[in-house]
Amino acid sequence: MDQHKFACPHCGQHMEYTDEYSGMRMPCPKCQQPVVFPGVAARKMTSSLRLAGAVAKPPARFQFSFAGIIAFLREYKHWKIVGVCMIPFVLVAGALVAASLASRHGPAPPPRMAEVPVAPDALGKLTDLTLADQLVQERLAAVNRAFTACQTAEKNKTVLHNQRRGAASPASLQAAEQVVKRARQAFDNARKDFETAFAQYKKLGGTIDYERQLPKSDA
Repeated sequence: MDQHKFACPHCGQHMEYTDEYSGMRMPCPKCQQPVVFPGVAARKMTSSLRLAGAVAKPPARFQFSFAGIIAFLREYKHWKIVGVCMIPFVLVAGALVAASLASRHGPAPPPRMAEVPVAPDALGKLTDLTLADQLVQERLAAVNRAFTACQTAEKNKTVLHNQRRGAASPASLQAAEQVVKRARQAFDNARKDFETAFAQYKKLGGTIDYERQLPKSDA
């Protein structure tokens, strides 16, 4: 199933979603502001392609009158979502009406409630993937910092070795060697943490190849 990328318009949090979430409205896992996932473009295209700039439609000014209310209700775009949300209330109201009629006209067989399929925890999965993506980016940044520290330590050690004989003391050379050793160990630990986080990210369905953003040469 195709993965699509989307950034929260409120906080900029990057998210990934599949075709089944297109057009859905749910809170952002980070800032909890409501966002609507963009629809997926049609896969078939005509033989000709025309590019045109979108013309911004001026916002309609709401008029507090009967005609204004009717116009607002006509232009409201989310009636389908409202209808889905109203299903449980309609079912409960139907059950209450049936119970009231049964109490008036004697016992009657209980009404058979329609089974409404329960969707999987889509928000939970999306939140887990977003958190895993954040962790991978943090681990990647840590690897890059450790790599830079290794390069700096190696450069300082080389400068000491290239100084004139007797200018650099054995103690300073030994200290530079220890700094290089610690920097390499920190780099190795950062790489291991990144690999663990990246494996969990891919297990949750992540598709961004963060491994290609690692430093090209070893420290």
